[in-house]
Parts: sequence; structure tokens; C-alpha cells
Amino acid sequence: MPRAPQNHEYSLSIFLIGLLPSLLWVAGLSAQTPPAIEFTNITASAGIKFVHFKGNQGISINREEFGPGICVADFDGDGWQDIYFVNGRDLYNRGISVRNALYRNNSDGTFTDVTEKAGVPGNGYGLGCVWGDYDNDGFPDLFITQYGRNVLYHNNGNGTFSDVTDKAGVAGAESGTFHSGATFFDYDRDGRLDLYVGSYVDMGDRRYCDLGGVQSSCPPSVYRGSPDALYHNNGNGTFTNVTVKAKIYQPEGKNLSVGAADYDNDGWPDLFVANDGLNAYLYHNQHDGTFKEIGLTSGIALTGQGRTMAAMCISLGDFNNDGWLDLYISDFQRSSDHIWQNDGDGFFDEVSDYAGITRATHEVLSFGGGFFDYDNDGFLDIFIANGHVYPEVEQATPGIHYKQLNSLFHNEHNGKFVDVSKSAGNGFQTPYVGRGVAFADFDNDGFVDVVVANNGDPPLLLHNGGGNGNHFLNFKLVGTKSNRDAMGARIRVVAGGISQIREVEGGGSYLSQSDLRANFGLGNAARAETVEVKWPSGLQQVFRNVDADKFYLIQEGTDRLDVQQFARRPTVAPPSR
Repeated sequence: MPRAPQNHEYSLSIFLIGLLPSLLWVAGLSAQTPPAIEFTNITASAGIKFVHFKGNQGISINREEFGPGICVADFDGDGWQDIYFVNGRDLYNRGISVRNALYRNNSDGTFTDVTEKAGVPGNGYGLGCVWGDYDNDGFPDLFITQYGRNVLYHNNGNGTFSDVTDKAGVAGAESGTFHSGATFFDYDRDGRLDLYVGSYVDMGDRRYCDLGGVQSSCPPSVYRGSPDALYHNNGNGTFTNVTVKAKIYQPEGKNLSVGAADYDNDGWPDLFVANDGLNAYLYHNQHDGTFKEIGLTSGIALTGQGRTMAAMCISLGDFNNDGWLDLYISDFQRSSDHIWQNDGDGFFDEVSDYAGITRATHEVLSFGGGFFDYDNDGFLDIFIANGHVYPEVEQATPGIHYKQLNSLFHNEHNGKFVDVSKSAGNGFQTPYVGRGVAFADFDNDGFVDVVVANNGDPPLLLHNGGGNGNHFLNFKLVGTKSNRDAMGARIRVVAGGISQIREVEGGGSYLSQSDLRANFGLGNAARAETVEVKWPSGLQQVFRNVDADKFYLIQEGTDRLDVQQFARRPTVAPPSR
């Protein structure tokens, strides 16, 4: 458990002598202090016209309140990150036609809807999505979780996709099942991406419950859980359901979010699964094709007070730069969110109170987001999208709002976070019903942007204004013996006296997926002393004296850093603030 810095007794004279240089330094340089980084809502100017359709008829039920997710990838290989938006459907035979949407990044600050040309509209009530190059052909494929059958689109490499769900064998339950978070990951390190698909509840009959005297949708406790699925990639375009064989079958789980990463630094990806109202699961990879569920013994199954969580978001990142991945899980309003510090001995300590997250997240209902370094200072910050699940909550509980403002927390480098939402620009001034979140550097300027999927509303594309002078490094990894997406690869960067790690991960957040490129903030360091890459195959590569402010491509087994240059069209004028 982290401790607050110890108090030391100094004489007054020594204290003043020690303090004087700092006061003079601040006084002399305060005029040069860079302004706070602001996020600007550029959704409209970027040409994104998508609006989420929740599909309710009268009072909404859980299915209509819990989406959507969002996922990011460079689907056409031009170096610019594209966006896939998941949509609901009309399940009440009202003749309303809607679809999902794939927006191609035009590299000029705008996006174009290419859904019809690409052939990826979805074919059911959509909830989440993930990208993964399951056949290692160099083009990311798209998996969408839906209510009922899921869908897998194979990327044909020419801007179009083919529905290969039945051939691949990953449709899942035919009807009634609320499929939720999913992730591609190579759990057996055979060089091919496998697929985990979570399920929430068996909705059964449409039901309503009493919410403070008002009729509303029901909590998860009213419904039975539903089984998850682990699909092993056979290497021939098909997958085999190995859930039972891998000892990962949980028929009563209520999965919402899932994340795969190597928490114990043994070189094998483990699986974190968030459940709504049940213990969170941590499946430890046993290195033999099986997993062992150790949520309770690892300390993450319940909160520090021994309570279950609503558990929407899962995010894994090393927020204190000690070389071990820590854990963030978001929770229900007035239950607060949670941060666990990885002790490096197989156990996680909940440090939410000390980190300053408990009080700051008490009055919001948190969904997607997680760790990212928005100001490139070398320490992971936190973004969380907020929004309630009961539209009627304002009638039942005055003071609680359905639409809520999003949250941004700055890492203070001492184990604590500070809420900086109010000074973070116009992207934090309008309330939404926030759900999925993805992080990506959409304009390739070295500062990570944010895209938020909102329930029943347009999404929110937040451009990171940067401008603080901090340096960065960005790496795209390409596996050869390992899976081509390099999921499970670990990158360590040492620069300016700080050691940071990133792991290439699919899934995470809430029903979403972020840019697979690894972005490192370097503060005022103009180069990294060392860059180390550990591949899932076991190969390790080391690069020294790496210049900052560049995008690099690293291919497994090739001992060089290739600088990426992106073809850029004329930039549109930035929106006025």
C-alpha cells in the first residue's frame, strides 16, 4: 500500500534556505509555464454525422442503455487511424433502418463514411467491437458483439470486407444473449490471435422494475448471467470454442468489459473480466492452454471494502512507472471508481483513496476510458466517460443526472491524481450519456486524442491541443513469428530518468478498442536512452539513443527502427475556441 511522504523536521533557517531557490525559480519562469492542455470537440468539423440509435420503445431496457462501444484501427494501411461506430437496431418492427458506421481518416482533419463501400454495416443490435488481424495478412479484421449472433468481418485488403462469421465459427448464441466486451489476444503464443467474447445477461422477457417509485429498466440482479466464450484460432480461417477445455467457462458470469495483459511479467497474457454485481475475474495463464481464476487471491475480485462492483471499464497501465501493470475499474454512481496497484508479487492493493479517485468519481456513473498520457509528461493520466443507465433517475432521485460530464485526471507523479476536467477545454463542458472510449492519435501530431461513443447521441471526438513542448515517441510493432498485430508485446522506454512500459493490447475500456500503436510521453527529453521490445515469441530487441518526436515501425527480428512518414493532405482550419 503506498504511503504518503514522511514528514521530516527541519530547522526554520534550513527550511527557508532550501525553499528560496525554488521560489526564485518559480518567480522567474512562471511566465513561461505552458498553458493547460485543452481538448476541443471537433466532431462536426471532422465530418462525423453518426448518431447512436438506442432503439427503445417507451421505457428502455438494459440492452438499449448499455451501448455503444467504439473501436479504432488503420484498416486501410495508410498510417491514419480510422473509427468504427457501433449502432443499435429497431427490434420492434417499426420499419426504422439504421446501421453501424466505418469512418475513414482523410488525413486532413476530416473523416468520410465508407460503410457501404466497405460492406461493414453490422447485421444485428450492436454493442461492442474490436479489431485484430486474425489471419496475419497485414490488414486488421473486425469483430462486433451483438445482441444475439455476433459478426466477424474479414478485411480483404482493398477497402472491402467479407462476412466470415459462419465459416470462422464465432457467431455465439443465436438469440437472447447480450454479448458484451471482447478481445483478441494470443493466449498460447502460437503466433495467431485467439478471441475472447464476454456475455452479460440472458435478457429473457422484457421486464421493468421500480426505481424510487418510477418504472424503469431492471438491475442485473433480476437476470441470469450468461456464458463467456474463448475461441482458439486454428490458423485456417476457423476458430474452435475451447472455453471448457481452457478452464475459463463461467455460465453465470455477467461480463461487461475485458482486458488481456501480462500482469505478472511472466511473458504470457492473462485475462481480466469485469462483472456487473459479481466478483471480477482474473484468469492467470498457466502456459499450457489453460487458465486459473484467481480474482479473490489476487485482490481484484472485490473492492477494498469487500463489495462487488458494477464494473464497466477495465484498463491496464503502469501509472507509477515501477514496471508492473496496474488496474483501473469503473463503478456505479456513489460507489466510486477503483485503482489497484500491482505489488509485483501476484497481489493488487486497492489505492483509490490515496490516489484521489474515490471522492472525485463518487457523483458520476463511470463507463469507458482508462489510462493514457495526455500531456506527454511520462506518467499515465486517466479519462473516463460518464452517464447514467436509468433515464428516469432524475425523477426518482433529484440531484442525480442522466447525462453527465466526462472526467480527466492528471497524474501528479506521486501516486496521486487531480481532477482537471474544468480546465481541459470545451470537450468537457457538455453532458452526455457516455459509454465506450478509445484513445488514438488521429492527426499524428504526437499527442493522443479521445473518441467517446454516446448512448442516443452523436459521438464526441476530442482533439488534444498539445502545445506544452513535451516530446514523444510512437511505435508500431509488426510481428513475424509473433502475431502480426504484436498483441502481447511489451515495450520499455528509458528517457530522462524515467522508465515506462506499454503492452500492446486489444479490447479494454468498455466495449471498445484503442490505437494499437504505443505512444510514450518523454517530457523534456529529446531522445530515449534505450527502447526494449519483448515479443510474445520470446525474442527481445534493444535500441539505443532513439530520437524523439518520431513515429517508428519495428518489425520483429529486424534490428532497425524505420521512421514512418505519413502522406498528409492540407489541414483544415482548427475550430475557434
